Amino acid sequence: MGFKTILAGLGSRIFGRAPVAPSGPLSDEERLVRDYDLSLVELHDEIPTLIPQRDAMRAAWRNGDFVAYQRAFEAARASGIIAENGKPLYSLVRDWFLEPFSELPDEEEAAQAHEDGLAPFRAFFERSPSAFSAATYADALRVTAFVRRGTGWGRDVRADQWKGHEALLKEADAVLDSHADPNDFSWRMSDYRRSANAGSFETFKARFERVWLLDRYNIDLCRAHARMIMPRWLGRDERDLEDFARRAAKLTEDRFGMGFYALIQQANTDVGNHELADTLCDPDLVKRGFEDLLVRFPAPSVMNLYADALEWMGDTPALADLLESRFRVMVPQIWYGETRSDRISYLFATLLEAAEVLEQRRAAL
Repeated sequence: MGFKTILAGLGSRIFGRAPVAPSGPLSDEERLVRDYDLSLVELHDEIPTLIPQRDAMRAAWRNGDFVAYQRAFEAARASGIIAENGKPLYSLVRDWFLEPFSELPDEEEAAQAHEDGLAPFRAFFERSPSAFSAATYADALRVTAFVRRGTGWGRDVRADQWKGHEALLKEADAVLDSHADPNDFSWRMSDYRRSANAGSFETFKARFERVWLLDRYNIDLCRAHARMIMPRWLGRDERDLEDFARRAAKLTEDRFGMGFYALIQQANTDVGNHELADTLCDPDLVKRGFEDLLVRFPAPSVMNLYADALEWMGDTPALADLLESRFRVMVPQIWYGETRSDRISYLFATLLEAAEVLEQRRAAL
């Protein structure tokens, strides 16, 4: 059920509609929205003060203005600003600009759209060759390579898919190596990302350490690294992730408290069929980390990450406490699912479990 449908009879402020009398009994989702005064915000809308910068990057993408993107990215890097959601401003600039390309489906049917989408990246690199443009183009090539490969198990990937995949990875390496600059942050990031393809934990870890030195507070970098060092990919066992989460928290404690531990462990929830019992995660430390984060970075996405982590840890009583007192804004992009509709369904199912606990508590009084 879409969010607009749920709110059709409630006249939600989200959609600026006048109240409409319900035609029948409210659904469970409608009652949840009404009873807890819930609203919804899209991830890239959650920080109003940054909307002008977001819109400028969206306009730059529409105009194919990669130079404007580079200037905005580098200015954000130089500023050292960490936004209200805990992300470096330059990470948000990248997300805003690349949003249309990043949101293309990754299934084989979307391969042509990805191929077509490479054209502006290629033009930018050819017009303005540099470490930055090489990294930007190489990253796009790498994304498209994995679309060519498909998401199936290796044994199910066709020979032509493998061939296309390897060709694009080779091209990405050539582009990146043509303007090697270890002092350029974007180049370092791209060089680190490609090391995942080598299949070596030590190589991947070493390149991560080099790029992490350039910005200790990049939580997106650390969360992506956390996923790749899980045992199903490059990690050796569950100790790799736990040790990394604790070390990252220690090195960023001055600005995030124990927040990096919480956010790195929350990355577990993005992986299907991966449960708390498969990790060494300390649930109490996760909760402490999110409480530290909410004091410092009170954006709705942080609260949603907290709720998602509690659901994954099976701590429905704590999730109920959050719903009762503080959880009011839903951010669908935070939640698990292939589509926006899937994520909203998962979100509502999670909150309905918490609401049931609250109803049981009230009935027991």
